[in-house]
Amino acid sequence: MSPSADISQKILFVDDEILLLKSIKRQFRREFDITVAESGAAGLAALTEQGPFAVVVSDYNMPGMDGVQFLNAVYRRQPESVLVMLTGRADLDLAIEALHNAHISRFLNKPCPKQILQDTLSDGLEQYRLRMSERLLQAQLQQANQELNLLNNRLEILVAEKTRALQLQYRHVANLARMTHSHTVIAALIAAVTELTRIESMSLWLSPHLDHRFTRHHPMSPEPAQCDLSACPPGLMANILQNKQIWLHQPASRLPIGDFDQRFFPGPPLMSVPLHSKKGVLGLLNLAGEPKAFSADILDALAGIVDVTTTALQSHWHREAFEEAQDAIITALAKLSEYRDPETGAHLLRLKKYCGLICRALANNPAYRENVTPEFTEDLIRSSPLHDIGKVGIPDAILKKPGRLTAEEFEIMKNHAAIGGDTLRAVYDQYPSQSFIQCGMDVAYCHHEKWNGSGYPQGLKGDAIPLAARILALVDVYDALTCRRVYKVPFPPAQAKAIILEGSGTHFDPGIVAAFLAIEDEFQQIAEQYADVG
Repeated sequence: MSPSADISQKILFVDDEILLLKSIKRQFRREFDITVAESGAAGLAALTEQGPFAVVVSDYNMPGMDGVQFLNAVYRRQPESVLVMLTGRADLDLAIEALHNAHISRFLNKPCPKQILQDTLSDGLEQYRLRMSERLLQAQLQQANQELNLLNNRLEILVAEKTRALQLQYRHVANLARMTHSHTVIAALIAAVTELTRIESMSLWLSPHLDHRFTRHHPMSPEPAQCDLSACPPGLMANILQNKQIWLHQPASRLPIGDFDQRFFPGPPLMSVPLHSKKGVLGLLNLAGEPKAFSADILDALAGIVDVTTTALQSHWHREAFEEAQDAIITALAKLSEYRDPETGAHLLRLKKYCGLICRALANNPAYRENVTPEFTEDLIRSSPLHDIGKVGIPDAILKKPGRLTAEEFEIMKNHAAIGGDTLRAVYDQYPSQSFIQCGMDVAYCHHEKWNGSGYPQGLKGDAIPLAARILALVDVYDALTCRRVYKVPFPPAQAKAIILEGSGTHFDPGIVAAFLAIEDEFQQIAEQYADVG
């Protein structure tokens, strides 16, 4: 039995607004198994009678028992449940109290967009699944250790094998909970199966869209192998896709293995393990080698590892597709200004690369390490193309003027920082959970501020300028210096470096300048690799 076979997927909503509860049940009746309760007391009764619930969502303001008290009571009874507070009371103190005292994982404001609520519920179900899988595996591991004390010497090898399999399962589930990308999940699966089976010759074919078009993700090659199994000929692969069960080579098997089947194995077919969901087969893990017997414990552990990995992959693919869509929207917004200022070329791509380089260098500096987190770096890289989005509000006569701007024209041009910042602030007010929008707002408002306070539009000085904007200010100037414009030829790298150094302490943050100087050769490589064409 897989670790996730009996794990609850039920969701409990508690709110004294009956119409809201009816609306939520109606909106999500097809996606989720939702139970509702109109008070904290009713919610606790539902917990006793119908629990466990994977996810519990509660309002704050309720008669008799507020949301913090209710969620705290839920935590004492079911500490594995994922707790979410959904409230119309946008109060920082409330959020802090809920985070500290009610053990919640998310704090959402009413009205909450359907997509954000749906993603929160999906993520909550996945978190609960991983928590319960880990708990079940721990219980199995304890049981295996108890059995070890009862068995005699003749069973030591068998018990050791079972314990090894369970420990590997536990470690794999714990590792998955810390992973942030599908590529690392795939690598972890290959490593776990290799350790479990002691077989290194294997291939992994995946079909993320469940469309029978499979791509080989292991072993990797310069040109990834692809195959369409929608018209699979009779044989091994057709049998596995239909039955969705582990296939193990048996000498007496009459199942034909043709040339088509053989192409999916890196050697003599030994075992094939399908990665399947409710909607179909999304992957095939194929092991190759001479015929070999596997114990039931190894096969059960293999099935468990593949099962939990399948769930993790689907979760990461969903999130990555969402982030790719966000990046596409960001790029599209940024290109609104780029199309009106066509001389920028690959400017946006270079800025993202430069920001990544600076963040990497600052992360090694004790003065910046606490702020330059992986999350900060990701937000800055994603939002950097938005820095000049405000140029869409600048007249073409000024934006496209080939010569130097007059004082009056420059004052109008300076408005693009406020226009861009105000635009993104309006978006952030609607979607405050999207940290990259806040970062984009910072760089749009402040990328023309200067360290000594002489910049615009607010005249901010020193650390009052957001760190993201201080980084963007330097890399934006570097790119402008080293690229061709209608009003100038590109400056040599040495001259650009000298200008940046001259601006240290006046235009630029000295710490960021120092980071730039340490990796200036990498800036040159990016400038050459992604130079404008034409």
